Amino acid sequence: MTGNAGQGVSLRQIAPDLLLIEAAGRRVLTQAECPHRRGRLRYGYLNSRTLRITCPLHHSTFDLLTGRQVAGPPCGSLRVTLLPEDAASPRSAEEAAAYAEAVRPEAGAP
Repeated sequence: MTGNAGQGVSLRQIAPDLLLIEAAGRRVLTQAECPHRRGRLRYGYLNSRTLRITCPLHHSTFDLLTGRQVAGPPCGSLRVTLLPEDAASPRSAEEAAAYAEAVRPEAGAP
């Protein structure tokens, strides 16, 4: 899961298509699969120092603050949502699904 799992670093799949990543004092919701070939990001390398995640399949790397792809085969950006510091972390699949519905782009948006 993580390459440098220090204190305060976690990566949890909270819904079938959603990960909650907590690292470097930040909390990020992101899609669970790489946009390149749908690699499962929960098995990827999480660098908590640079706030980047690397897909375990073809090594596409994404900036978790912007979703921008920074390395690997061209595939576009990762959908990410930064959680406010005072927001509670989703604890259940139902809560995560409700939160994800609220932060997902509207239908037809990339």
